[in-house]
Amino acid sequence: ADILQARGQFDEAIRIYQEEVLPIFQKLGDVRSVAVIQGKIADILQARGQLTEALRIYREEELPVYQKLGDLRELAVSQSKIAGILQVRGQLDEALRIHQEEVLPIFQKLGDVRLVAIAQGQIAGILQVRGQLDEALRIHREEELPVYQKLGDVYSVAVAQGQIAEILQARGQPDEALRIYQKDVLPIFQKLGDVYSVAVALGKIADILQASGQLDEAMHILQEEELPVYQKLGDVRSVAVAQGKIAGILQVRGQLDEALRIYQEEVLPIFQKLGDVRSVAIAQGKIADIRQVRGQLDEAMCIYQEDVLPIFQKLGDVRSVAIIQDRIADILKAQSSSDE
Repeated sequence: ADILQARGQFDEAIRIYQEEVLPIFQKLGDVRSVAVIQGKIADILQARGQLTEALRIYREEELPVYQKLGDLRELAVSQSKIAGILQVRGQLDEALRIHQEEVLPIFQKLGDVRLVAIAQGQIAGILQVRGQLDEALRIHREEELPVYQKLGDVYSVAVAQGQIAEILQARGQPDEALRIYQKDVLPIFQKLGDVYSVAVALGKIADILQASGQLDEAMHILQEEELPVYQKLGDVRSVAVAQGKIAGILQVRGQLDEALRIYQEEVLPIFQKLGDVRSVAIAQGKIADIRQVRGQLDEAMCIYQEDVLPIFQKLGDVRSVAIIQDRIADILKAQSSSDE
């Protein structure tokens, strides 16, 4: 089930956990193992965008067991997962509070420098989303990266360097971000033989090239170096994400028909099959964007109002709700101008 989950085959993985594994531990009365499996089920639900149910399991099925057992480490890990969902839902203040007040102090008390570094990285991630780029960058560089370097954890060093590059890109330093990916991140994953992480790093490089207007080179990387890896690994989720990025470039180039076809035929069906409601909403939003650009305002409005907005509202994602409401307002304004 773990392997299937890693490959993006969530339906079969969750079936195994629920039907083949969990009942045995429940029958044995092994409460710790039951909690562990419940957590794995919640992990899959979270990956599929079923955040409400994942959050319920973490809070009601997993966390209380570790509290009762007095297992501080697993308690903190569970709290961290809860914070992760809150972050995705746009509840950044509460997510940050949990990391800073519930998670980090436990790892510090346990003296686990690796978990402390991981928690610091998660805090930096929230600060980055909040636009506090300088502080996020400082944490990655001064609190997180040195720990992995001291531990000799080259994989985590590369991941942290990638996060630093993301912030530099957001700060308008694409050249330095690109240099880090090409010199400090990609070579490590290549040396480790981690083909998946190599593909992810190449995708990040493609993102920077696309943002800087180098569309042909970005498209080449996506189509020739990133997408084939995910296809070979059978990672259907990553395939859909890469296809979505290809469609995004086509959209920028004005090739709206092909971009629309990819979103509708290559991207949306995969997320629907995976049951990933968040990604379904995002894909539907991309389709609506193209409809809007093509002047198909009624169709775009219908998608935003019926297929996108309700999902983000249900997920409690206030940030995305605000964005979609702005798009709807733009269409209403355009329709009003057209009527006049």
